[in-house]
Amino acid sequence: MQIKTNELISFSHYCSENSLKFPSERVSNLIKFLQKAQHDKFERDISFIYSLLPSNKEEKEKLKELIHQYFNFLVGDYKDESSFLLDYKDDRFEDFFNDNSLSRFQKLADDIINQFGDIDFSRPVSNNYWLNQLQNSLTFLDAVSFFDIDFDNGLDEIINEENKNYFINQLNQSILERVSELRNQFKEAYIPSELNPKEKLEEKDFLFTDAEERRKLLKETRNLGLILANKFVKYTKSASKGKLLFRKTIRKSLKNGGSLYDIVLKPKIKKKPRLILLCDISGSMALYSLFGLTLLFGVVQRFRSVHAFVFIDGITDITKELKNLKFNNINKILTNWNNYVHVDGHSDYDNSFKDLLDEKLISNSSFNTLIVIGDARNNYRPINTETIDKLSKKFQNVYWMNPERSQYWNTGDSQFHHYQSISKKYSEVRNFEQLKSFINSINFNKVIK
Repeated sequence: MQIKTNELISFSHYCSENSLKFPSERVSNLIKFLQKAQHDKFERDISFIYSLLPSNKEEKEKLKELIHQYFNFLVGDYKDESSFLLDYKDDRFEDFFNDNSLSRFQKLADDIINQFGDIDFSRPVSNNYWLNQLQNSLTFLDAVSFFDIDFDNGLDEIINEENKNYFINQLNQSILERVSELRNQFKEAYIPSELNPKEKLEEKDFLFTDAEERRKLLKETRNLGLILANKFVKYTKSASKGKLLFRKTIRKSLKNGGSLYDIVLKPKIKKKPRLILLCDISGSMALYSLFGLTLLFGVVQRFRSVHAFVFIDGITDITKELKNLKFNNINKILTNWNNYVHVDGHSDYDNSFKDLLDEKLISNSSFNTLIVIGDARNNYRPINTETIDKLSKKFQNVYWMNPERSQYWNTGDSQFHHYQSISKKYSEVRNFEQLKSFINSINFNKVIK
């Protein structure tokens, strides 16, 4: 390595000052490679700079001028120059790295979306949710697989990896732009009479509430959690009464001339009630996760013999975290979303329920009730019927709140029918009125025995 690290950093600043900025990771990769390169030629260092820094042909031409100005060296004079595009042996590929690249990426994005099949862009999920779905499509994977090439030297491998990252970033951006355009087409125009909405706040979809409305509804949702906890405690205590001891009751009645003033009940061993709360916080759940977590918060604050979990592609016990959180900080769980990713960050209900059944806390104890908040969107992953059977046997009653419109259940990657079959009660819950109605309908009296 003939060009010193400090000089490379100075050169990158010089490029920035001349309207040619390179990502820090590219500069870092260049420095690391040059430090490993075993040669003593200044020209070779220049060749590596020219190969590793630019992302497209326009940048390559601009960099060529700046190298000449800064190092007083013409890149073309050196015969051992490395090619940025390598030898991919496909003329069509070069179009993605020239002046027409934008239109090429837009066309490829359209092809990926069209090949994916029917997409309901009216669903209340984020654009990134659809991007994740499309990234797993065969068309997308086939386009990216173009870069799966084995090279004989480290420089070519680094250049190829940089090309691949640039290609994927540009393609992702084009897909997101196209998805946004398509979703706008699904937005229904307002009718003048609808400009002053008449619906009550309790009937308003959580997804379409403003900050002040959410603040009010979240407080009421916490109170619903307290109500749910109180119902569970109440029925637990009433269910702890033992059966009538007939003989002892008759004997006591003899003291009162045969009147049954004192009824003797058989003592019953009191067992702590067991309740599991489960909330999906994956991308497809959008804002509904916040209301689900707030409900969990209310229950956990009131009732200690309950365990709360969140899941994406695996479960995480957040019982202690909820107990230590303040009401205004519940959103912290969602802002630290990455902390709850177990595998790849894509919804996996089957793996999450397997994790739940494998929990020592659950496998070694008797739990009566499972309450789930989730849309059952499984990212086209398979559902194991054996897991469904185990869930049904483990929990006497399963209650399920699905925040997705019922018309979308069991369409696309929705696997809700598997869980409908084992649920005592399930319902669409996407506003406070529906949530309140569902909580009031839960009857623990038939659960505790």
